[in-house]
Amino acid sequence: MADPAGAAARGAAPGRVPGRRRTARAGRHGGESPTAAIARVTRLSGGELARELGAALGRARAGVPLVEALQDIADHTSLDPLARFIDGLLVAIERGTPLAEVLRAQAADVREAGKRRLLEAGGRKEIAMMVPVVFLVLPVTVLFALFPGLISIVSLAR
Repeated sequence: MADPAGAAARGAAPGRVPGRRRTARAGRHGGESPTAAIARVTRLSGGELARELGAALGRARAGVPLVEALQDIADHTSLDPLARFIDGLLVAIERGTPLAEVLRAQAADVREAGKRRLLEAGGRKEIAMMVPVVFLVLPVTVLFALFPGLISIVSLAR
């Protein structure tokens, strides 16, 4: 099974997980089974993640339990949000609890993690942008401010 965290999918897949969750959640509100909800997600979506879900669904239709097919995706991925999503989905399926609330909470968690990553990246960029200011602009400004005073002191000392 291909890893959904391949070079092309690594950057795009985490952003798509909340959307897939919304689609699955909408189906679960309509009374669909987990298998039907996953089928709808794969039908309405594109990309590596949808292909992986479709492959798991195909294995489930071939006789492998859906829980096992989904667990294989979680085991073979290096994307933490996807693994958490599948784990939450599996727990909800095994316990028979409504998936809508589980998926809603997980989508909110992924959005918050994305915001956190964005803020951390912004903080690193802010510090990187301060380096030229501190080492180039500030010394030149200080030199312009002190140079006339130094000239005056030198001329008075003569």
